[in-house]
Amino acid sequence: MARPPPPPPAGGGGGGGGGLTWAEFDLATGRHGLATTGGSVSSTGIGGVTLGGGFGHLMRRHGLTVDNLRAADLVTADGERLRVDAATEPELLWGLRGGGGNFGVVTAFEYDLHPVGPVVLGGPIFWPLEQATQVLRFLREFAPTAPDELGVAVVAMLAPPMPFLPPERYGTPVLGLLPVWCGDLAEGAAALAPLRAVGRPVGDLVRPVPYRAVQSLLDLSASPGNGSYWRSHRLPDLSDAAIDIVVDLVASITSPLSLLNGWMIGGAVSRVAPDATAVGPREPGFELRVIANWRPGDADHERHLSWAREGWARLRPHGAGQYATFLSDEGPAGVQAAYGDRLGRLTALKDRFDPSNVFRLNPNIPTSQDLSAIRNLPTSKEVTR
Repeated sequence: MARPPPPPPAGGGGGGGGGLTWAEFDLATGRHGLATTGGSVSSTGIGGVTLGGGFGHLMRRHGLTVDNLRAADLVTADGERLRVDAATEPELLWGLRGGGGNFGVVTAFEYDLHPVGPVVLGGPIFWPLEQATQVLRFLREFAPTAPDELGVAVVAMLAPPMPFLPPERYGTPVLGLLPVWCGDLAEGAAALAPLRAVGRPVGDLVRPVPYRAVQSLLDLSASPGNGSYWRSHRLPDLSDAAIDIVVDLVASITSPLSLLNGWMIGGAVSRVAPDATAVGPREPGFELRVIANWRPGDADHERHLSWAREGWARLRPHGAGQYATFLSDEGPAGVQAAYGDRLGRLTALKDRFDPSNVFRLNPNIPTSQDLSAIRNLPTSKEVTR
């Protein structure tokens, strides 16, 4: 049965300023053997990740970042400073848990912290593209019974020139899984054994590693200065048809920096009631983004954009909405698809804290004046761009 976010854990709480990166946050909490679910690219700011929902390696054990958000300090559009927590502003706290930067500037966050590591079991495993179907079919059967301690990220791309991969594989399409086990290391080795035994990996770097190191393994996918564009879907399952599309998209990547990236959803994430936060539905399944990346000055950037948009459109019949944290340029229709029945509740908060829509350069929550027009927009399954 779905339930609200759990009470503060034995690990206690901690926080930081809105301008911190996850690298800085994890360094500070890691000194005490503590962490909270955070972004998987270390240069990402804690603010955007938190307010959008917050996916990360620890989420199946400890929930989304918003499930661990205790309180926030907020400056509203008219300059009012608020302390937002369950006692003072419970409805606004609900809205900050997934509603994005629509209600003000958050200057500080306070989180539940959990004992983590400092050493976890994790690292990337890569298979050649011809084995991708076998691996993804195994993953869909493995996911429903996977222990909460195991998080799995999916990364499909052209093989990077990393020393643990054979040189002849550099630049060729590969499917990667990034498992991270945040419990007892011996139990983790047993839990990961079936995953590591699938097919014939061309690279397996799973090993005991500091949690902070795991948090930076995907940094190359978001290098500063590169162009980037993505579209995402929630997938209830990895159907054979969806797997075929994923394989085809990896084979047709137009930029050596582009990739497909996603997460195995379940565990603690899926035991939180859909209306407990603004994030919404959390059914077990998968989240998948089609991400086009390109270097500055790349004359083919429009071709890379088309690859991402067309890939998203091909996966659309297999999707069940999307998470607001991964919205791109879908506009009002994307906002409605992400928030669904919760949009009216978020609009009431918008009317109260930002009626002039000062904070609009985001996946924008409409004011009540604009909501009726948005209600008549096509659904996400009808949107092509």
